[in-house]
Amino acid sequence: MRKLAVACGLLLLLGTAAMAQDAADAPQDNSAPAPAPRKQHKKERRAIARYELFGGFAYRSNYQTNGTAPYYSGWVGSFDRNFLRFLGVEGEGSGTYKNQGVITGNAAVYTFMAGPRFYPLGHRKITPFIHVLVGMGMQRLTTGPFGGYSQTTTTNTVRAWEGGGGLDWTISSHWAVRVIEFDFGGANFVGGNATQGPKRYSAGMVYHFGKK
Repeated sequence: MRKLAVACGLLLLLGTAAMAQDAADAPQDNSAPAPAPRKQHKKERRAIARYELFGGFAYRSNYQTNGTAPYYSGWVGSFDRNFLRFLGVEGEGSGTYKNQGVITGNAAVYTFMAGPRFYPLGHRKITPFIHVLVGMGMQRLTTGPFGGYSQTTTTNTVRAWEGGGGLDWTISSHWAVRVIEFDFGGANFVGGNATQGPKRYSAGMVYHFGKK
């Protein structure tokens, strides 16, 4: 009986030692969970169009020799080359017309100007801009025939300038609406020392292309 108890004790001791050895030999997972990657908030920069084409409706005042300032209606178009997010160069042309009756005749005013365009807030969904343009203006007046006089057409070409700005609302990657543009300028067709310059309101569509 004593021998059996001693044998059982030896077997229990050997089993405990074997279990301890197995536990020591087992691979230990000491790796800590990887920290979650920190989110980096990068400021998204809107791609700007290298080129812009604008076409729309124009409503323009034009001072006459009698001191009146009738409004002419017509068209305006421009091409803009953007070099920086805040700076471009613009070329603009416009034509406005008014039928002033048989005696006064049909009048037309054309302007062709160029200059810098500035974007104070860069290019956004709602993009304001300002510009300063210089160039030439031409007035054409057609009268008659009336009272035995034949039809005559006279033209007058002068230096012209314009300053103003507008607001574009981007509606897709290529299209924007020019909600409003207001310009004040000078094209002294009446001669003398005219101090009041014409005002022009315009609106239309803008097409963007050549993203950069």
